[in-house]
Amino acid sequence: MFPATLCRGLLATVTLGSVACSDLALRRSAKGPPADTIPEAASSPKPSSRPRERPTAAVENAAFAEIRHTLRRLVAAEENFFAENGTYSDELSLIGLTPDKNTTIRFLWLSRDGWAASGTHAALADKDCVVFVGQAQAAPTTLKFVRSGKEGVTICDDASPPPPPPAAPPAKLKPTVADAGSALDLLDPRVVMKVDLRNLAHSQETYFAMQGSYARRTEPMALQYLWHRDVRVKILAADDQSWAAKATHARFPGKSCVIWFGAVAQRPATDAQRRQENRPGTPVCDD
Repeated sequence: MFPATLCRGLLATVTLGSVACSDLALRRSAKGPPADTIPEAASSPKPSSRPRERPTAAVENAAFAEIRHTLRRLVAAEENFFAENGTYSDELSLIGLTPDKNTTIRFLWLSRDGWAASGTHAALADKDCVVFVGQAQAAPTTLKFVRSGKEGVTICDDASPPPPPPAAPPAKLKPTVADAGSALDLLDPRVVMKVDLRNLAHSQETYFAMQGSYARRTEPMALQYLWHRDVRVKILAADDQSWAAKATHARFPGKSCVIWFGAVAQRPATDAQRRQENRPGTPVCDD
């Protein structure tokens, strides 16, 4: 048998070893698991909850300028297409228009008598610009401030208020440059004369369906179509089988465009170069 003192010494040694192991386990637990055992999700950054920053005034102004530029080009492209084809189109590639880089064009409505479109920009979340041509429907309005404008005038949700309508000129004075903001006023006179003559052709068909003959004056068709600024349309001849007409423009003195339809006694010729068109219902102009 072991002496009692030796047994007591061994027991003390075992007890101290157990306490030391327990103390080491507690210290390791307090420090946490080794770095290579930390779950990956715990070290991943949390997604940012910061709101989208609003564009600066300079960025907004540049964006609106780009939309305006695109919509003015749209007006010109549509009128040129109508002058040659007698119809509008919502296919931008067909009318030869490529929008500016960050601008998107969306047609709001389109018919034989006109169209309306809006333009948005990648830098503008809830604002846009609108423009329209023709009187078939009500003028479109912008997204944010519900603004509307005159025919051919691009109206936007920019910071500046929309321009006030021009005051009516005195009855005896010739109107000045009111509507100077309309893209229609910047078109080639030959384009708008062709457009008006094609609209006259459409109005004549409507008039014939109701009256059984073609109109000899434009006044009976005043409610069906309004001529472009500075354009004067005159019907040269008309009966129950045919008609012919001429258009002149204040900025195109001495020159004209002509059109005819049906079995006319004589096809009309332009004022300056005496041009005549062989195809009925197709306008031709002086250069």
